[in-house]
Amino acid sequence: MKKPILLLMMLLLVASVAFGLEIKDGRMKLVIDEKSGRFSMYYLSDVAKSRYVPLLYDEETRTTFSTLSFDQKTYKLGEASDFRINVAKEDSGGVRIEYRSSFCVVRLTFSFVTSPGASMADGVALEYEVENVSQKDTPVGLRILFDTWLGEKTQTHFTAQAAGPLSGEIAFGGDYVDSWIRSSEASAGTKDAVSLQIQLSPPATKPDRVLAANWKRLSDSMWTFDASTSRNFTLLPYSINDSAIALYFEPVIVRPGSTRKLSTILSQANDGYPADSSSVALTSAALVVTAPAVTAPLDEMVDLVAVRNVLDAINASLRSSAVPTPEELEAMESIVRQLETRKAKY
Repeated sequence: MKKPILLLMMLLLVASVAFGLEIKDGRMKLVIDEKSGRFSMYYLSDVAKSRYVPLLYDEETRTTFSTLSFDQKTYKLGEASDFRINVAKEDSGGVRIEYRSSFCVVRLTFSFVTSPGASMADGVALEYEVENVSQKDTPVGLRILFDTWLGEKTQTHFTAQAAGPLSGEIAFGGDYVDSWIRSSEASAGTKDAVSLQIQLSPPATKPDRVLAANWKRLSDSMWTFDASTSRNFTLLPYSINDSAIALYFEPVIVRPGSTRKLSTILSQANDGYPADSSSVALTSAALVVTAPAVTAPLDEMVDLVAVRNVLDAINASLRSSAVPTPEELEAMESIVRQLETRKAKY
C-alpha cells in the first residue's frame, strides 16, 4: 500500500506528466517535470507491445529526490526556494537540470547507457556536478533517495550482490563489497522479470553509505539516519510495505569555485558494470584528483580530504587491470609532492 494521494494532487500530477519532458533511447524512457526537475523512469519490457514498466514509483514523482548538504544545512532539490530550476535537452540526447542559488549550483545530467552485450540502451547514468560559488571553503554532500517499488510485489524487497536477499532495513558502509543492489518484481532468474539495478561501484561513484529502509522514514529524515535490522519496510499507520534506497555521499570540503562530481547508474538488472570494468573511470582517477595549492592557507581538514582522495585513486588503480599511463603516474606523483610540501609547513 503506497502513499495515499488526494484527488487534487492526482490531477496536478496528470497535468505535470502530460506536459513533462519525455525522452527515449533503446529500452529506456525518462519523463522529467520541468518545474521541479523530478523524474520518473521506465523500462521497455515488451518491445512488440510497447509495454513500459516504471522502475521507480511513478504515481507521485516527488517521492524520489536528492538532498544537498551545504555548510551543514540541507536542501531538498526541487522544493528548496533558495534554488532556481532550469531544464534543458543536451545535444547528445540527454537532459541537464540546473539548480542554481547564490551559494551553490547543482547540475544533474541524465544520459543513456548500454551495458556490454546489450543491443540497445538499458540504463540511465545520473551525473551530478556540485559547484561551490560561495566565498569560503564549505563541506558539500549529497543524498539521493530512490522510491523503489518493484520488490514490494515479493517478500524480498532487495537483493545485493554480496549480501544476498534483503527483507528488512539494512545499511552498507565502510568497505562494503557490493557492486550493486536490486529491486525486482519477481524472484531472481524468473523469465522476463523486470528489475531496477542501482550501481554502487565504478563506473558509478561508490556511495559512502547505502540505506534500504521504509520510504517515509528515509524521506522524513533530513540527513542522519540510524538503521536497525529489526525493522521491516512498514511504518504503521502511515506507510505499509513501502521500501526505498538512499545513497549517501558524505560532506567533504569544496573550495570556492571548485566542483564535486558524483554519478550513479540505474538500469535493468545486468552484470555489465563490474567493479573493474571501467578503465576510463579507474585509470583516469589520478588525473581528476586535486590538492590545495602550495601557497593556499594551511587547513588540516582540507589537506586530509586531499590525502584521502589520493588514496582512493591509488586503490581504484590497483583494482583495475589496466596499466596507468605515464601521464597519469606523473599527475599522481605531482600531487603527492605538492602535499608533502604543504606538510612540511605545519
